[in-house]
Amino acid sequence: MVEFGLVTLWSNFISLIGEAIVLPFYLELFAFLIEVIILPLYVFTWNKIRNQALHWVIGIVAALGGYYSAYNILAVMASLSMRPPGLEVVNLYQATGQSVVGLTDYVIKWASPIDAWNVFWWGANVFIFHGILAVVILTWSIIAAIYLYLYIRDRKPERLMMLKILVPTVAVLTAIQGFVIGHLQGELVLQDDPLKLAALEGMFWNGLKVDPLTSFLAYGSFNHAFWGGYFSWPADVRPPSFVFVFYWVFMVIFGGVLLGIWSGALSLWYLFPNFFGRFGWARALANFFEKSGIYLMPFFAAFASIGGAVSAESGRYPFILVQVSSNPSGGPPVITGVPVGPSGLLNPTLYFPVWLAVLVLIVEVAMPSLAVFMVYLYLRRSPRREEVKVVEY
Repeated sequence: MVEFGLVTLWSNFISLIGEAIVLPFYLELFAFLIEVIILPLYVFTWNKIRNQALHWVIGIVAALGGYYSAYNILAVMASLSMRPPGLEVVNLYQATGQSVVGLTDYVIKWASPIDAWNVFWWGANVFIFHGILAVVILTWSIIAAIYLYLYIRDRKPERLMMLKILVPTVAVLTAIQGFVIGHLQGELVLQDDPLKLAALEGMFWNGLKVDPLTSFLAYGSFNHAFWGGYFSWPADVRPPSFVFVFYWVFMVIFGGVLLGIWSGALSLWYLFPNFFGRFGWARALANFFEKSGIYLMPFFAAFASIGGAVSAESGRYPFILVQVSSNPSGGPPVITGVPVGPSGLLNPTLYFPVWLAVLVLIVEVAMPSLAVFMVYLYLRRSPRREEVKVVEY
């Protein structure tokens, strides 16, 4: 689906990325091959290999293939948000005075061939591990919720043993995500795209200003003035204002605060039952967090992931390969990049007649619909019954 959409709708994007940011896609091919070869081997050898340690090794290799695949794809996404060092964007119209009909007006290139490895620079790795950790937190939250459901039903000790591993892990990873990796990424956004930070944080003001909390977190001083107001930049370069909601409500409140409270409270209850079990209020709270955690922990983690994705993707709009430079007139920093609109990612000569637009829509809808229908057919099959012969004596 992604390839179909890119080739038909975003051909300029393929042309642009193919010029320079192709290295992660090349490496991702090998990661994908590891994943698709080893993962079926892991599944189909379940209970068929006597040496369980060997089966674990096969599973770990499959997981590494999946993680390395995600690592390379997220490296591309990081480059689209923060232009890697050494990557140059050339506006052909400004450089030559002529417009290239039918193609993007932009060319991207590396200052030196060896700079191609800069797609994996330090800032990109912060972005990458922020995304990977978000998925890990989501999946572990779902698994923890399943064990919570089972444990409430039967109170088996093996369920409790797994909860003592799952729930504290979610709590620790959530803390690392918010206080360490999230903080580092915030500093990078302030450095490379202060307009995006203004949209995310809801800094809906204009001019050079001191924001005590942001000043302290970014510069270590409560009185450090900086250009950070959303209205400091022209309207045609601002990200959508709604990203503030997805960032604060979905990602910070749901994913950072509430998921941290639920997983942290349950971690204390499961790890220190002898201490908290003496208090009636603690038992009542634990009962509440257990029953509600079945539904709320996956909900918080899922909405945090959605909020982070929307904030990252919509927050850099209307540019990709964003770069910030000082303003010679002394105003807010100049935000540059390849525009998402016409002459940038949108091919100005691309014209869709009605019949072709309908065909594209049918193809895009048909593929996931077919997958859902296949699952439906599988689930509605009648259970297989074996015939029993009756022998009369």
